[in-house]
Amino acid sequence: MSANGKLSELKKRALLAKQRMRMGYWQAMSEEKTKKLDELGVNSRSVQLVKDMQLAKFERDGNLALGSVSAVRDEALYQKVCSILDEDELVSNPIGRLMEREVFESLDEGNRQKYILDLSKKFCALKERYYKERVGLESIS
Repeated sequence: MSANGKLSELKKRALLAKQRMRMGYWQAMSEEKTKKLDELGVNSRSVQLVKDMQLAKFERDGNLALGSVSAVRDEALYQKVCSILDEDELVSNPIGRLMEREVFESLDEGNRQKYILDLSKKFCALKERYYKERVGLESIS
């Protein structure tokens, strides 16, 4: 990437930081932190959980604001996971429900297995995020 490309990336990030300051992003994060800690109780484990959740949220927000294709795709997948888990916590075939049939059908056998394993790994990570955000500390202990 050229120096101009890096500069424009730097400018994008600076504009995003400035926008976060103006829009009260950090104030909202602080209020969210306080609210979560009130719900969970203040101890080292809950403080670390909230800190990790906010760091992940900040990274996701930044990637989404910069237009990262993978971040947009992951957020859409997360919304599907949320709807699946909101419907029924004991889903018998979540991977089948998340799978894009057209993509799966177009793959050869080896890539189908890789696709399923990758989707399974993403589902596990997104399910953990769901429980951290929705239920709190008790569900992941």
